[in-house]
Amino acid sequence: MQFHLAKIGVKSVTFQLFHRSSHLLTPEQTWVSDRLKKRLQAQGVQIYLQETVTEILPDRVICESGLRVSTDIIIWVTQASAPPWIKASGLSVDSRGFILVNDTLQTLSHPQIFATGDIATMKNHPRPKAGVFAVRQGPPLVENLRRICQNMPLKSYIPQKSYLSLIGTGGENAIATWGAWGWESPLLWKWKEHIDRGFMEQFDNLPYHTKSA
Repeated sequence: MQFHLAKIGVKSVTFQLFHRSSHLLTPEQTWVSDRLKKRLQAQGVQIYLQETVTEILPDRVICESGLRVSTDIIIWVTQASAPPWIKASGLSVDSRGFILVNDTLQTLSHPQIFATGDIATMKNHPRPKAGVFAVRQGPPLVENLRRICQNMPLKSYIPQKSYLSLIGTGGENAIATWGAWGWESPLLWKWKEHIDRGFMEQFDNLPYHTKSA
């Protein structure tokens, strides 16, 4: 956002970032967290770590520690959360309210119901709510839907443990992370652009099917 505003001529905006953890990313990603923090600070972003926001007023943010910071516009960013209707439906859920499924992507309480993506948690292989896992559950889901309709044994699916993340840092630059490994380069930004735009373009060019007479 900061990079885009500067690009269109809006340069008198101050960004402030509040985060309840002691690191911007997970503790295992120390190098990436430190690199990202330095990049943000170099761009003038004020970072408040280990601060839990407890109240938002029209002109300020109030934290649990007593910190009060004046604001004009607030962008609220949270992790994925489960809608209350899931638990109310009687489906098996985890401690956070997401649908609990087994290795064949069937719900534990209703085997005739499958669930994938952010709305589900694999009991034996819990993973972060990240798009890479949702996308890769598609093929095994299709395969098991086909198999259950044909009364065939279902196949188990085990998701990968590590995955690549590309974090844009503004200025056509990006940081790549894979577990504790990290790397920063403008080339990564070009790669990220290629991946993101390619993914979105496939929804603009859907195949057109005509019905035969």
